[in-house]
Amino acid sequence: MSKHTMNVDEANDCTDNVDDRNESLLDMDPTVQMCFESMIEARTFYTNYAIRCGFVVRTRTSKKDKDNNVYYLRLVCSREGKYVSSVKPVVKTLPSQTNQCPAEITIAKKDDKCFIRTVVLDHNHDLCPNNSNLFAANRKLSMQEKHTLEVNHDAGVRLNKSFLSIVNDAGGYENMDFVERDARNYIVQHRRSLCKDGDGQTLLRYFSSMKDTNNEFFYDITLDEGNKICSVFWADARSRAACEEFGDVVSFDTTYLTNKYDMPFAPFVGVNHHGHSILLGCGLLSSEDTDSFVWLFQCWLRCMRNKSPEGIITDQCRAMANAIEQVFPNTRHRWCLWHILKKFPEKFHDYRNNAAIKSELHALIYDCGCPTEFKKGWEELLTKHGIQENEWLCNLYQERHKWVPCYLKNKFWAGMSTTQISEGINAFFDGFINSTTTLQQFVVQYDNAVRVKAQKEIEADFSSMNTTIACGSQSPIERQFQVQYTHAKFEEVQTEFRSRMNCFIKDTLKDDLWNTYTIKEERMWEGNPLPDKFYKVQFDPLTQSTTCSCQLFQFRGIICRHSLLVFGQEDVYSVPSEYILRRWSKNIRRRHTLITTSYSTSSNDPRMQRYKMLCKRFYEIAEVACESEVATSELEKEIHCLGQKFGFSSSMTNNIISHAGQLRYDTGACTSIPHTPVGTSDVVVHSPATVKRKGRPRTNRLKSTVEKRTQRRKSASGRKTSTPPTLHMETRACNVSERDDHVQFHADSIQLSQDTEMGHLGFMSLLLAVHNNFDNIS
Repeated sequence: MSKHTMNVDEANDCTDNVDDRNESLLDMDPTVQMCFESMIEARTFYTNYAIRCGFVVRTRTSKKDKDNNVYYLRLVCSREGKYVSSVKPVVKTLPSQTNQCPAEITIAKKDDKCFIRTVVLDHNHDLCPNNSNLFAANRKLSMQEKHTLEVNHDAGVRLNKSFLSIVNDAGGYENMDFVERDARNYIVQHRRSLCKDGDGQTLLRYFSSMKDTNNEFFYDITLDEGNKICSVFWADARSRAACEEFGDVVSFDTTYLTNKYDMPFAPFVGVNHHGHSILLGCGLLSSEDTDSFVWLFQCWLRCMRNKSPEGIITDQCRAMANAIEQVFPNTRHRWCLWHILKKFPEKFHDYRNNAAIKSELHALIYDCGCPTEFKKGWEELLTKHGIQENEWLCNLYQERHKWVPCYLKNKFWAGMSTTQISEGINAFFDGFINSTTTLQQFVVQYDNAVRVKAQKEIEADFSSMNTTIACGSQSPIERQFQVQYTHAKFEEVQTEFRSRMNCFIKDTLKDDLWNTYTIKEERMWEGNPLPDKFYKVQFDPLTQSTTCSCQLFQFRGIICRHSLLVFGQEDVYSVPSEYILRRWSKNIRRRHTLITTSYSTSSNDPRMQRYKMLCKRFYEIAEVACESEVATSELEKEIHCLGQKFGFSSSMTNNIISHAGQLRYDTGACTSIPHTPVGTSDVVVHSPATVKRKGRPRTNRLKSTVEKRTQRRKSASGRKTSTPPTLHMETRACNVSERDDHVQFHADSIQLSQDTEMGHLGFMSLLLAVHNNFDNIS
């Protein structure tokens, strides 16, 4: 180890010859007599030297004068010093960085110049010049990288994927200035900064900013006596406009758990002209009682300008039913058939003939054409299997008009019979919404869902207007629907045209008013014949309209195969306009489509590469300039001059703003915070209390017995591929038949972490091994 020092005369020579020092300090090693303009410059030089050599600098000693200016500085290697454990005896502790490394320099100040007094360059450990970027002191995130992480986080991109995108953009890990842990820490810091005033106040501020951006944005919040949030409702401008077209039938569901307060997520979901689910508002509730649902439904009613839905689909919650009767007295209310059918395995697993009961119940529910037929079949089924005293079935039968299709198909439901539309919306949040998600984060993700749905609708509109699905027949009626309907709905009509070949006229009865046809339909399922179905079709020769007993048109708004057969028999070449529903038309300019969200796309073409290169330079310049107002002002002037040089005109921006202003509709949206003065400055809103949900705690959403069994079967299958044959476990599989227009059971996949999966697997393997050993001993 060598140590160099300097005397006072050498220091004087240093200050006298400071202007002659080597300008290329970045390539030099620290030496005695090396002079600098300031302590900051000296420290920066030694830090850069450390990065080049592969170690980290730490300030060991500093001295200040009476004016609080540093006049002495001792910089050492980060591995200087000796670690002393505070735990006796020493047990397993975290890795220690200290190694009593002697490398150091001391810097002194004289006559407003700084010079190096002593230098020790030798280290007692290996250096890492190729991995200097892994030292914590050398890791940093640029403003561009912070912006990328924030944008991806708000868009719901997982952090590991977001980090990999930055790595790929940088050209590899060796070009990175930070590691994934730094990115994760920054996101945590960013989330905390967003909620520094509390989650409730942050949510209110976010809603207020959305309201300022577009006056059509609607929100309402209720507070308790302590100004804690009880319930929240909001709807964006596009959702409010879309409700004018598609708010006739609404699905409402609260079985999804989405935030750190266990507040149920309650979306209002409809179906657009493509058959896609659309969001028509959303609520977060503190409790699932009648009063909470009444408040939420009243908010939705005010938001949608007092236009009640014609039909609403919910689960069997009694509190919901009470609220619907109170707020929507003229609205048809039906239960979600999927929620009922998924309970069959749970309700009948104790019966020896449970498979036959479930199969016959499915056939009875879907195959009955009228209430009389259903009533007769129900009584026969209960008597056959001896389940007349089953309380659950008896209660279901008393409310049969709310869930059995033959009682409901005479009214329009837009093709919806279950709240699986809502389940699909819930699936959008899976993966980046969990039990620690704040209210503000959840609202941002909800806005992302609205944007995704809006973009899919725009793309479907574009496809329907600019492409054509060829007709499958020579029928002018099919051509009539081809011109009018969106692709998705025209494909449904084509399905009826193709199925027409399975229908045959068995009988015809003509009188003065109607021509009545008896239609036989042949059916097959998975290669096996099913009993023929018979339908009655009445044809009016005067108006050329039909009425079919299948009531498909009344239920889904799609003309049925039986009516198409009769139209052909009666030589009708153009159906009346009543069969061309405005709801499914592609030729109508709807108001909500004017409220658009722009998206930017990128590609690998040379123009995009040049754009990325220029943006990187702009980010670097902006990062330096934003430190002071003077530099920012100067940079703005330079950018303005460059804009004029390259032909950029401010009138372009003015035109865009003017055009966007024409898309707003001033209808006087109502915004309030009940029981508190209106305005964010008048009241401090606190985060809500954690909600106690009905039943046992759950981690995500309600699951049926079918889903739980399917999940166990998948887990067992995974264990079979990872364990010896002697440790295989048998799993009972639940086979569910699928029929045309029947409900399809499915289990949402739950993504487990690798640690959890392996921990569970290891425990089960150990348990089975011990069990086998005891069996062998016996």
